[in-house]
Amino acid sequence: MQLEAAAAELRPRNPWEATDLGVAMVRRWIGPVYGAWFTVTLPLFLLLHLLCWDRWWLVPWLLWWLKPLLDRAPLYVLSHALFGDPPHHRQFERALPGLLFRQALAALTWRRFDMARSFTLPVTQLEGLTGKTRRQRLRDLGQPGRGPAVWLTVVCANLELALDFALVMLIWFLIPDFVALHFSDLVDDSSEWGQLWLNVVGLFGMSLVEPGYVAAGFALYLNRRTELEAWDLELGFRRLAARLTRVGQVAAGLAMLAVALSLLTMPGIGWANNADSALCEQRRTREAELAQSASPVQQALAETLREPELQVCETQERWRWREDQTPEPPSEPEPRSDGFAHWFAVVVETLLWFAFGLFIAVAGWWAIRKAPRTLARLRQRPVRLSSLPVQGRDEPLSPPAADLADQAWRLWNAGQSREALLMLYRGSLAGLATHYRLPAPVSATEDECLRLATTHLADPELLDFFRRLTRSWQAAAYAHRAPDAAIAQALCQQWPRYFAASHELPA
Repeated sequence: MQLEAAAAELRPRNPWEATDLGVAMVRRWIGPVYGAWFTVTLPLFLLLHLLCWDRWWLVPWLLWWLKPLLDRAPLYVLSHALFGDPPHHRQFERALPGLLFRQALAALTWRRFDMARSFTLPVTQLEGLTGKTRRQRLRDLGQPGRGPAVWLTVVCANLELALDFALVMLIWFLIPDFVALHFSDLVDDSSEWGQLWLNVVGLFGMSLVEPGYVAAGFALYLNRRTELEAWDLELGFRRLAARLTRVGQVAAGLAMLAVALSLLTMPGIGWANNADSALCEQRRTREAELAQSASPVQQALAETLREPELQVCETQERWRWREDQTPEPPSEPEPRSDGFAHWFAVVVETLLWFAFGLFIAVAGWWAIRKAPRTLARLRQRPVRLSSLPVQGRDEPLSPPAADLADQAWRLWNAGQSREALLMLYRGSLAGLATHYRLPAPVSATEDECLRLATTHLADPELLDFFRRLTRSWQAAAYAHRAPDAAIAQALCQQWPRYFAASHELPA
């Protein structure tokens, strides 16, 4: 089983996702799956009608009994196609006898009534386990995979019956009105042709449901193995190892290239030895040419060169300390080395400028991404209190009168409760703006003014007074529900404590 070649992502899923994956596999390989299904089912359907010639009512029951064998063909195709090896029709034909007869007796007897048949089928067919080993394997897979498989069997059985009934109803709706045929005639199995028609309908419904049922059970089996054996982690480690291998190959190639370039730029001792040997050989050749020359001058020069003092042509090497090395005058480098060094310097400089430009681009992109959040935080800073009083709700505010509470209490006693509370409320806004530098925008509502006071007032008693006054004014203004006289008198008595000189109100 090649996990890397899987056509689906192998990861833990919930039962609904796993079932949906099985249906998606049928849609993906619908041709090979249904080709394998009908290769086995249609010949068996015809053979059963021939064997039960006078008892065609047995055919649906026999087909239902043989379902565990029919399910093996779609599972064979799906198991190969999922892991990158879709079987050819000849390969399927060669494997068909083994699929049908392997553990067939057990599948049709004591295992036939297994409600999780689609979940346990891969253990039998794909893993080839039998006996005690198979039972231990099923225990390892456990209840978390078997429970959804049981519900899958129940749902698919009812779905198959519903599709059979839907097909009969569809044919009934397509029959013209002038045809003398009743609905009961379509479900009448008393005649041979009526039974044959119902058998065809049953085969149609079973063919629609059974491959999806097998694929869904196979997906539940794969999901359970993924959870137990951590296939997703194994695939992740394999991909990581492959990436590291590719990176290691690239790094090794770059290292070899660097070593080669360093060898090219390093002056080699072997090259110097070869150059000295070539120079000595050229000198000996020149001496032979001078000796064979007819010119007396050249012959004299050849005799001079033969002197022992001039015959030394060798290279000597020795170690010495770097500090003792005498500085030598700079010499002109060879054209090849100069060109390579210049090219290397240009490449390095270009890469550095490219890295610098990339850094500038990334920094600019990051700043653009962070700018809206920074501006939003700046906008959320607390509003600074202005040093001057702010305009009130209806008209420019001025410091409230000292006897405003007395006037409000006289209005209350005169039966004008709403006007009294309004006078206290407006006076409180004016006092907050002039005495406490609390901004009160013109468009602010009572609740907005209260929230503003809650944010900026540090005196809890003043804040509690303003809150009670606001609630009393809102009840009187909008609900026409005036507060008790005791509450109104308490508000009038407490108002001068915060906004004017303290004095007793008249009784």
